[in-house]
Amino acid sequence: MRRYAMVLPLVSSFIAAHAQVMANMNYSHELQHAESLLAGTTISDIAHHVHYDLKLYDRDGHESTATYDIYRAPLLYTRVEAKAGDYTLTFIRSEREKKEWQQYTGIKPLKLFDFEQAMDRPTIAINRFSQELDRVQEMEPGQLDGAPLLCANDQGGTSICFNPLLHLFAYAQMFNQTVMYDQWLPIGAHTVPGSIRIYQDKKLLVEATGTVEAVKTFPPDFMRIPATPTKPEPMAEHKVVHTKPIDMTQAIAGGIQLAVSVDEKGRVKKAEVIDSDDKKTEGMARKAARGLVFEPKMENGQPVPFDTVLYLEYYPW
Repeated sequence: MRRYAMVLPLVSSFIAAHAQVMANMNYSHELQHAESLLAGTTISDIAHHVHYDLKLYDRDGHESTATYDIYRAPLLYTRVEAKAGDYTLTFIRSEREKKEWQQYTGIKPLKLFDFEQAMDRPTIAINRFSQELDRVQEMEPGQLDGAPLLCANDQGGTSICFNPLLHLFAYAQMFNQTVMYDQWLPIGAHTVPGSIRIYQDKKLLVEATGTVEAVKTFPPDFMRIPATPTKPEPMAEHKVVHTKPIDMTQAIAGGIQLAVSVDEKGRVKKAEVIDSDDKKTEGMARKAARGLVFEPKMENGQPVPFDTVLYLEYYPW
């Protein structure tokens, strides 16, 4: 279990100048090409800093803001700093040491969680396609607002569309959730999206506006992993040992964030929704959370109750 879009009409348009080229494309090759153009993918890539200003909209439409900064010494180190209300995060990954470290305060908002899954590539849709490549149809040319598209879909609610001229992501649709990419920004021979928007039907969930700049050198120890222990994510800190199946037949997708109270035997006694991408998933999410059994938390050799936060994904097959 992990995280859980405006439905845009795709008008078939066989554009004479591109139809033959597009028809010869397949999804795996197009995905590989698009990912090879993303910043931070090769050792020869330029060290850089990406900054995003975000607007986040909760289930009741209330707006909040966040910032998200990514510092990359490509294939060597990555540092992420995020701030959203009382939530702050510092994350460092060392490719040399094969280690990750993070410290955070507060609770990560669901919409920031959604943004991380869509940042520079539609991760959820890509992961879905990776499990069903035999169902992914041949790429088809299309058009959106006069711009050409090259799209793959599984005929089951998920599609990924590329800009065939840039060979970069245009949008991905997972049932009624859509992630849109625009204003790609060059950094050396690579690029980052300058605009990312996530919709649930016609409701805007996340709007991110980005900038990118080259970095000659990072400050001393900026990328060094501190000696203090890493802080695990809430869902990694408490192991789930039993789940119950739930109804996964509704043609909707979306994430749900819940606060749960767990007794000394690891059973969920209370589950309250903090936020959701689609209110229609909340009942199912609460039911799923109440069906979980955790490994008991031990203190001084005795099991004790605890509270934690869950991020669940509703994504039917």
